[in-house]
Amino acid sequence: MMTASSRDIFRPRTSVSVTDNQLIDIKLTRTASLTSSDGRLSPPGSPSTPPPPQFNGSATKKELVDNMPKIERQKSNKTRRTTFSKNIKKFVTQSRKNSVSENKFQSQASPAAQDTLSKSYNGGNAYGMTSAEQDPSMFQVELPTKKEIIAHSKICALMGGYTTIHRDFDFNALSGLPHSFLEEEYEKSSEEEPLTDKFAGSCHRDVVKKLLACADDIVVEGFFREYEYTVEDNDKESERMEACVLSSDSLRQIIVCFRGSMALSKSSLSGKEPSCILHKEHTVLIMPTFGTAYFGTPIEKRVFALLANLTTHKPFFDVVITGHAFGAAMATIAGMRYASSNSQMRVSCHVFGSPRIGGEEWRQMVHSVPNLRVYRVENGSDPYVSLPSSNNWVHCGHAIQINGDGTSVEFEARRFDRRPTAAFNNKKMLGFAKTGKGKVDHQIQSYDKKLTRSGDKWFADFREVKGNGIQANNERRTLA
Repeated sequence: MMTASSRDIFRPRTSVSVTDNQLIDIKLTRTASLTSSDGRLSPPGSPSTPPPPQFNGSATKKELVDNMPKIERQKSNKTRRTTFSKNIKKFVTQSRKNSVSENKFQSQASPAAQDTLSKSYNGGNAYGMTSAEQDPSMFQVELPTKKEIIAHSKICALMGGYTTIHRDFDFNALSGLPHSFLEEEYEKSSEEEPLTDKFAGSCHRDVVKKLLACADDIVVEGFFREYEYTVEDNDKESERMEACVLSSDSLRQIIVCFRGSMALSKSSLSGKEPSCILHKEHTVLIMPTFGTAYFGTPIEKRVFALLANLTTHKPFFDVVITGHAFGAAMATIAGMRYASSNSQMRVSCHVFGSPRIGGEEWRQMVHSVPNLRVYRVENGSDPYVSLPSSNNWVHCGHAIQINGDGTSVEFEARRFDRRPTAAFNNKKMLGFAKTGKGKVDHQIQSYDKKLTRSGDKWFADFREVKGNGIQANNERRTLA
């Protein structure tokens, strides 16, 4: 419906209607009465004020211009027409100060109001990019290089074995120090003269040596150690959670390595089915042991805060989260949560000897995050990868299997692996893990040894993928 104000806005301006004649007379009279012959303003009723022009109801714009006062005619033709056109527009068209303009409203609206407008429909926050096993993102099925897997295994070996050298070593003493500087200082030092004068705190030479062997340009960015106390046991060592954050320019990665204490690693990995809700933001069921250990300390908050700072200064680096055994489970949970809240980042989980964390819902949720890539490295007869042994538990991500020993080591990648559980109960599997080949294959040093000494052997594609598939527009489509 067209209102009075809208009628005036859309009225043709080639002529003035009878109803507007009086308004024009008033406006022109008022303007002329305030202007003297010398161009200065004079009060109404002054002798020098010329009489106002008279118009009939069908006066055109040209007639209005021709009957303007002489003071206006003394101006240049261009200035006169421009000035009068503005006056006519102002007189005839109603003021729009009180009319609502959508663009003006949006520009003046507060951020809260704009957010309310953009999300005024139901479920506005529920939309986002997702993926699935049947239709994964290209990043999810991107194959890792052997170089990066070796670097991550060495980092896990460092975190898992440094306590035998220095029980409470603080990696923050090495934070920010370049690889070349550490290498130079290590060569200058000796067992009699350790690296204590150059750093803030005591730095054991053997720890620095293992760090230098992880990668050619590895740099420690931060280190976090948290304790979870229980009523039964207040021993700090029994409930220690640690995370070391490193970076590598050659790999273009920010690496986070999680480590659980020996007591946590020996926690019961039994249960008929998942029974613990992961988080209020991710309402899937996982093993209570993992949920309690992960959220029992503020380590996630501290690690994610450091990652926010590092990714700002290193915007083209991927984030890789790794760990061994119990630390592998912590790394997978952290990777899923970090990737879910940072969809702009490429997040990878490269874990070693990881037990099962949850059931089918957990698996599908992990695979629905398109910027998260999960690879589980499994060594030979490592029994922990089959725990818990109930059929209600299932792995997530792809599997990299290491088969054989010595020079006969072979690598095989299984796409979204979900092989059935071995026919052993938890008790037998844990007993096998403590003795013989199961114990050896579970050690992170065994993983690192086979990866390092196998030369250039590596897989070219997933085991389930056969043929070349279909290549079109730089995109490959295959059936697995």
